[in-house]
Amino acid sequence: GIPVSEDFSLVNTLADPFEIRQWNLEGLPRDTVSTENAILVTKGRRWPLMIDPQDQANRWIVGKERKNGLKVVKLTDKNLLRTLENAIRIGLPVLIEEVGETLDPALEPILLKQTFVQAGRLLIRLGDSDVDYDKNFRFYMTSKLSNPHYMPEIFIKVTIINFTVTILGLEDQLLADVVRLERPDLEEQRNALIMRINADKQKLKDIEDKILKLLFQSEGNILDDEELIETLNDSKIVSKEINIRLKEAEETEEKISKARAKYIPVATRGSVIYFVTADLSEIDPMYQYSLKYFTSLFVKVIETSEKAAELEKRLQILLDGITLTMYNNIGRGLFERHKVCFSFMLCAEIMKNAGDITMDEWNFFIRGLPPLEKDRPSKPVQCTFMKTITWNLLVDVEEAMPVYSGMTGDIKLTPVQVNVGSYVLQLNPTTLPNYIPNVPEPPADLSTEDLPPGAPRGHWNARLNTFQKLTLVKYFKPEALTECLGTFVSENLGGAFMENPPTDLSVLYADMTQSVPLIFVLSSGSDPMAAFMRFAKDKEYVERVHAISLGQGQGPVAEKLMFAAMKTGDWVFLQNCHLAKSWMLSMEEIIKNFSDPGAELHEDFRLFLSSMPAPFFPVSVLQNGIKVTSEPPKGLRSNLRRAFGELTKSDFEDHILKTDWCRIIFGICLFHAIVLERRKFGPLAFNIPYEFADSDRECAIDNFKLFTSDGELPWDALQFITAEITYGGRVTDEWDQRCLKVVLKRFFARNTLNEGYHYCSSDVYFAPENTSLEKYKEYVETLPLIDPPEIFDMNENANVSFQKKESMYMINTILEVQPRLVSGGSGKSPDEIVFEMADLILAKLPEKLDIDMALPEMFEPDEKGRINSLSTVLSQEIVRFNKLLHVIISSLINIKKAIKGLAVMSEQLEEIFHAIVLNTVPNMWADAAYPSLKPLASWVKDLDLRLQFIGRWMDVGQPKSYWLSGFFFPQGSSRELCRTLRASTMYQSTR
Repeated sequence: GIPVSEDFSLVNTLADPFEIRQWNLEGLPRDTVSTENAILVTKGRRWPLMIDPQDQANRWIVGKERKNGLKVVKLTDKNLLRTLENAIRIGLPVLIEEVGETLDPALEPILLKQTFVQAGRLLIRLGDSDVDYDKNFRFYMTSKLSNPHYMPEIFIKVTIINFTVTILGLEDQLLADVVRLERPDLEEQRNALIMRINADKQKLKDIEDKILKLLFQSEGNILDDEELIETLNDSKIVSKEINIRLKEAEETEEKISKARAKYIPVATRGSVIYFVTADLSEIDPMYQYSLKYFTSLFVKVIETSEKAAELEKRLQILLDGITLTMYNNIGRGLFERHKVCFSFMLCAEIMKNAGDITMDEWNFFIRGLPPLEKDRPSKPVQCTFMKTITWNLLVDVEEAMPVYSGMTGDIKLTPVQVNVGSYVLQLNPTTLPNYIPNVPEPPADLSTEDLPPGAPRGHWNARLNTFQKLTLVKYFKPEALTECLGTFVSENLGGAFMENPPTDLSVLYADMTQSVPLIFVLSSGSDPMAAFMRFAKDKEYVERVHAISLGQGQGPVAEKLMFAAMKTGDWVFLQNCHLAKSWMLSMEEIIKNFSDPGAELHEDFRLFLSSMPAPFFPVSVLQNGIKVTSEPPKGLRSNLRRAFGELTKSDFEDHILKTDWCRIIFGICLFHAIVLERRKFGPLAFNIPYEFADSDRECAIDNFKLFTSDGELPWDALQFITAEITYGGRVTDEWDQRCLKVVLKRFFARNTLNEGYHYCSSDVYFAPENTSLEKYKEYVETLPLIDPPEIFDMNENANVSFQKKESMYMINTILEVQPRLVSGGSGKSPDEIVFEMADLILAKLPEKLDIDMALPEMFEPDEKGRINSLSTVLSQEIVRFNKLLHVIISSLINIKKAIKGLAVMSEQLEEIFHAIVLNTVPNMWADAAYPSLKPLASWVKDLDLRLQFIGRWMDVGQPKSYWLSGFFFPQGSSRELCRTLRASTMYQSTR
């Protein structure tokens, strides 16, 4: 074997600390991975192509080569070849940004360094001409793609270097920032140490060079050369001094490392938060945040947070401050439906990093049970209170995770109850005659517990931690999961992480600069223009606001507005950027130039953008801009808080109707919140989910002002305008229109002004008896966070249905951003899991349904030569199910071959592979199947039951009752069933 040093380091071998320090000053991150990548860039024989989604390599190359006249271009630039020709001829460095998965063939001579000598000149052929090749020419390429797929021929031509930041790499970078700001003395010592060591090495090198020169020039006996002898003696003395200093330097370096290590928790917290934030782009394309933006926030918190003399207290202040600041800055740019997901992911990742949640527990919570049925012990006769399906689920949970072992035995011997905050999950009754009394409490260290065989464990609330209890809620009471997730986050991170981050324009404006735009991320029906103009009025800037709605042909107009405002210091608002797809590249270039050192921007210039979520919106603008979502808040309390936050004191308090006016305004604000929140119940609330907007509420209030200016209340006119025009103008379904009128009368009618009037059976919702805007705001803050169903005129079952749907959406959203290849709780590799699942599914499903094996009598024609229409339905169902079976079986056979290496793992097979690992139905199967929202385990079981239903029909003839939802195409099947039933009824009546 080849001998290798135990402490081998690429950095120590191919770079010296002085050179690395210079790279850091030029913008290279301070972690080991980045330093190794820089060595490959500078020492490699081929030109580098850097995978750089966080723009770290790009910034370093620009900083490193700017003094050498760097030319920055893109493959799409018109003058690309001309720029390259000039740079090659003069010897300037060139950086090509945003390279895709293919390279321009015109670059091949440069990539392969196909130089040749002609008439004493070093030349390279570029296009149709020969260009003089200066050896000082350097060539760099960067790609913003996070996971590009390059063909093998590209790997041969370039050195592909992955600059994507890693968790440990980012931790090193953030640690350097923390220490630089918290302990600048350590950083100074470190820099002085590097400079001194570098000077010593240079001195030693100079002496060695002098010795070699003297040896080369020496004639005769070298012992007679006094200068050489003296130089050798000096070298010996200097070497001893340097060795002593190096030893001192090592001791100093060790002290510095120990001091730096105390700040590692802060850097780790920052790294964890960044990677949770980076995963959000998988949920929505507008959730893009650059590492530069993240790092600037991180540094700002360290600089502005409260100082403390005690290190432990200071570290806790930094941890709390960084976490909350990141949540507020990131959370304000998320839609309501994703904010709880973000809070929970943030909390879970922090706890995973601390070791409070194991990977097995996390995978079990997110991915669920293995996707197939199996033999289970039958439900005990004592468990009459429990359904068989719940018992089977309990058995599966106990088998999957050892922490729940013994629960199936306890379910019949002692109460099994866990509390998540105020929510109580009770798996069995609190009292039963056969319960064992006085079950001893478990010890603090459960590993020391020694129970006799058959004895109940009991006290599950004390045995399980919060996350393990949350897992039980997810499996046995999914409708309570959203509430419990909020409790879980509040207990472990704090209540602030379940509140909406501040989105006041005054707060956002304070974070803006002339080069950092504010981006309103829109949802259907939202329009931030009214709130923006109010803010401009407060700032006395209304006359200097230039707003334009983008669309076809509006790009050049917007450019003129921007360039003019950059000089005058005006504000520009570009609305609906998603309607100007072709102009987005031009806009990106203009905004990028804002950050150039030579850019001339007026200090008062500000740029505001608004857009619906769109995948073509410039990523660089999203990453470095300040984002805020514009949509109705979630929940009645948040909706009312927003509505009253937009009301002015004069509009609310200074009206001729006084108290009645305040009640009317409160009623219409509550009505607006109700119609928005009713949509969550789906068809139970409205047949069509209408996109009501804040402008509807503002328009209604303006109408009220107009009609009540004389102190009279024309109720009929106001109710008609509100129900039929202001809100009813959006409603297209006549039954929804009728429902809207009924709902409105509960909040906006003559009787709502009566003293003691309540808006529902609950005593919580009423209009306060005063005319102070502040008192109303205080009352709004006392409203419950979870809205009771009676305020919506809904039954508790409607609420359960909505909560289940919401919980499933949250879990699926979190599942989308999880790493794809993760080992299961059993410790098996993904390949083993998928192979085993494929075998089980193949064993469970028939190869096909053979129509030739069906009862012949069903297909015999009657006296008029007609076949029973239900037999035709059966044959059509068989054809559809056979097509689905063919897709499933063929794909599973191919994926088994691919896992063995006998076939190519195509993109379709890879998608199926990952879906099985995540316990979701592959898209390929779902496209060939009937509509279903079930996870893979339930989906396979459901398919097996459908096949059994069709199989019995084939074997024994038409059933006495039909499973309507079990048909592949229930619409056509139910139509034929109704026709057959009608014909049979008519026949019976004629007899």
